[in-house]
Amino acid sequence: MDIRFHSSEALYLQIADHFRRQVAFGRLRPGDRMPAIRELAERLGLDPGTVARAYQELERAGVITSRRGGGSFVAGSVDHLHLTEQQQKHLAALLEKTILEALGLGFTTEDIEAAFVPRLAEWRERRNQTMPKPETLAPRQGNEIRFFGSHDLVVELLARHMGILYQDVRIATSFVGSLAGLMALEYRDADIAGAHLIDNESGEFNIPFIKRLMPNETVVLMNLVQRVQGLMVAPGNPKRITGIGDLNRPDITFVNRQKGSGTRMLLDSHLLRLGIQPSEISGYEREESTHIAVATVVAQGQADVALGAQSAADVAGLDFLPLVKERYDLICLHETFERPSVQRIREVLCNEGFRRMISSMPGYDLSETGNITTVKPASG
Repeated sequence: MDIRFHSSEALYLQIADHFRRQVAFGRLRPGDRMPAIRELAERLGLDPGTVARAYQELERAGVITSRRGGGSFVAGSVDHLHLTEQQQKHLAALLEKTILEALGLGFTTEDIEAAFVPRLAEWRERRNQTMPKPETLAPRQGNEIRFFGSHDLVVELLARHMGILYQDVRIATSFVGSLAGLMALEYRDADIAGAHLIDNESGEFNIPFIKRLMPNETVVLMNLVQRVQGLMVAPGNPKRITGIGDLNRPDITFVNRQKGSGTRMLLDSHLLRLGIQPSEISGYEREESTHIAVATVVAQGQADVALGAQSAADVAGLDFLPLVKERYDLICLHETFERPSVQRIREVLCNEGFRRMISSMPGYDLSETGNITTVKPASG
């Protein structure tokens, strides 16, 4: 139990709130015995009266019951709805305090959101939470937009901003890589695909792949962002890495993105040009599914370098060596583009607050954001 002795919140309320959370999250169940007051007080270094007052607060709220001479127990019928409401109020108060402090330091609301969402994504990765696989996702319901494709922090921010501006529309994301996203779109498993695939022959992004995979479909591309990809390395670049050509050095350990991701294909293209075999790279076979994930691996010292987006390197506190500026598009079939819910994506992309938020993050160019390109079936 974490007791904040210098907090403005009373100690007995902190104890009571801790046990409310334990019950609300199912870690303490009806009938479980509470720690003895004197025992808990000694463990926390507090006066027993403080713990007793916390227990009185919990008993008054119906969370626990006390038996004379027999100790205290979690109540048999806890009002979980009431507990959840209390926890939500407590969370709202914590967030409001943080927001007010940030505003007092001169940050804008867009600055705060742009900082919060990437760090929440980083926290998810550190908790090893995996995205759902395509085959386990439920069918689209109502105004839900099913997104399959490459990971980018802007996609997460887009989904978040959509929920704020249009509460009747939800973007359900599955980060499976660019190529898998286009295939999900072809098979109608996705409403929107996210891709940044470069064609080595033409140097064009996404459109050549769409023409090969869906030659008989009319497809619409909405530009999300142009972004910078490069090498993410530890602060100070202790291994003195200068480019892709260093990845086969014996003292370098790499962490890769999954097969079918645009980043993996970008890497393989550079390796081919340099004549470097994947087998020469230590760590090439280790795969992670997002930019935040590979950045976290490097930040934790488990690898020396990864290829990824500049924004992810910034979140993880890594140094960044820019390599290429690429186009990231949101892609859908023409009939899907006509849906009012999908039209709202473009409205969000053109929203001034959303654009300010993305502009505050490193490695993004919004000069083409929201622009529409239509790819029609080849004639004849």
